[in-house]
Amino acid sequence: MDQFDEKSAIYEQMTLLIEERRKITQSYFDLKERLEKLDSQPKEIKSSLIIQDNTKKLSSEIEYQKYMAERGQMKNGSISYSDISLKIASILKEAGRPLSGKEIFTLLNEKQPSNLSYENLTHNILRRMNDDSKVNVERAYRGYWQYRLHS
Repeated sequence: MDQFDEKSAIYEQMTLLIEERRKITQSYFDLKERLEKLDSQPKEIKSSLIIQDNTKKLSSEIEYQKYMAERGQMKNGSISYSDISLKIASILKEAGRPLSGKEIFTLLNEKQPSNLSYENLTHNILRRMNDDSKVNVERAYRGYWQYRLHS
């Protein structure tokens, strides 16, 4: 390719770039004009658009608050210590005999399924209940728990 052909190719590319720039500039000014028309809309239309937008936001906030309230009530399926200790005490009182940790666990899950694990029950909750003087549950012997008759 000689110098003359290269120059003509460069000029051709430059003219194509200038045409493309004109199209982009025209698109820019069209968008700017449309934006100015939107800004000059009557105030009633603007206010109705704002009200609709606020209503959408408000409804989504209401849904979010409902979700958070339900989530707070569910607590991801967790049960408070006082609730579960009363349930375990009533199970042991009804049984009238010492129950193993496994039996307590199955009876608890039959009444109300929860995300309570067997290990958490035996290692944490039952031991805490044994130390708690307000709950009438005591360790009968290894792995078995009973309702405390004497205070």
